Amino acid sequence: MVNLIRASALANFGDLVTDLGGDPDAVLLEHGVDPAVAGDHDRFLTYTAVATVIGEAATELGRPDFGLQLARRQSIDILGPIAVIARHADTVADALDGVSRYLHTYSPSIATELRRGAAASDFTFTVLLRQLPHRDQMVELSLGIGLGALRLLVDPDFVPLRVTMQHARSAEPEAYEELFGCPIEFEGSRNCLALPNGALDTRIHGSDSAARALAEKYLAPKRPDLAVADHVHDLIRRLLPLHQASLVDVAREMSLHPRVLQRRLAESGTTFEAILDEVRRAAALSLSATGLQVAQIARMLGYSEQSSYTRACKRWFGQSPRQLITGSTSRPWRGPHAQP
Repeated sequence: MVNLIRASALANFGDLVTDLGGDPDAVLLEHGVDPAVAGDHDRFLTYTAVATVIGEAATELGRPDFGLQLARRQSIDILGPIAVIARHADTVADALDGVSRYLHTYSPSIATELRRGAAASDFTFTVLLRQLPHRDQMVELSLGIGLGALRLLVDPDFVPLRVTMQHARSAEPEAYEELFGCPIEFEGSRNCLALPNGALDTRIHGSDSAARALAEKYLAPKRPDLAVADHVHDLIRRLLPLHQASLVDVAREMSLHPRVLQRRLAESGTTFEAILDEVRRAAALSLSATGLQVAQIARMLGYSEQSSYTRACKRWFGQSPRQLITGSTSRPWRGPHAQP
């Protein structure tokens, strides 16, 4: 199972921690999360890292209801294009089915499913990772966000028939009552919101089929294994200046065995070496525009021998490192993703 989630999962995390008297940057950094990444839908974190940050914040702040509180500050919009599909579905049931169909593009570590019944239905939430710290916080957060989406689509005062959670109660009963407003069953067989079928059949006002189709077209080719390649690219880019961008280093950051990571990348049609080469190439171009010495650039790109960087530079650009520096500094610097 791919241990990933978009960093928008931590949207408004900092504000909540600050309001509760804590230091959000300290909490994030302590557990290896760059504060600049938290909340960014275009970046990935491991699901384990997000669960750890949220769970440890709850512990350090003495707030076992932290996940419930964060759910109040987040919305379905953290799902990006998936939220567009939900907002512009024909009915509430169609919206929930759309979320379930495309949720893997937000996080392949979780899944939802709408199970229809004769009089009532269950919208279930499952964490697919076997080992996960602070699972209870993530379940409560996710069910809270699900309820927020239903209140957006059905009615601001919508209340489910009941909520079931697989874990034991961790916060005071009042915290659950305040958010969900319905009976809560703990240590149940699954994590779910029980919903009346009448609510599921509610038509969504203002839905735009063209907007929904555009979002579906965008998400249709997305696959969980491609997200792995994106995440590896991002990690290498951040770890390279620290000389910690080896396969073992990156796999450790993703909580994967190196062989598993290699297999995941092969499934997406690439390799760790190819991604590393791509990141080094872009970095070489941007660093050459700064006027640094060749030896310095070689070290920053993780080459133990300057001759290895020289060979790579000729392969990438058909130029020596010194020629690249001369050419780069004679024109405006266009950033790390510029092409020669």
